[in-house]
Amino acid sequence: MHRRGRTLAGAGAVAATATVLGSALAGADPGMSMPGDGLYRVGIDIVPGIYQAPGAPDAATGCFWQRLWHVADPGDETDPNHYVVASDFTRTTPVRVLVKPSDAAFRSSGCGDWTLMPAPPASGSSGPGTPYGSEF
Repeated sequence: MHRRGRTLAGAGAVAATATVLGSALAGADPGMSMPGDGLYRVGIDIVPGIYQAPGAPDAATGCFWQRLWHVADPGDETDPNHYVVASDFTRTTPVRVLVKPSDAAFRSSGCGDWTLMPAPPASGSSGPGTPYGSEF
């Protein structure tokens, strides 16, 4: 009987620790970088903006990214392209993507680490040949 009490007390301590850690993580501000491959929720994991990654280290594999308007839950549409706003497979380096506030998430594979770039100048002088390109 005494042994069971220690097990329950230990489980309670673990649950309390998990609750404290979970609360700290839930309150964290969205980041301005993405450490490589994965799915990042806009407004939760990352802030919207222009991100840059080095691109694929091997041109044979390339870099693939997607902007999503919804992150699929169990029971949602099974077509992998159903929730895609924009996507690209590229061998160009570096890679730049505008993640919009209206996007639900951003997913990438083989592109490297993503870093938030400074906003383009408000003068309208940003265009082809600049670090932002004509699409921004």
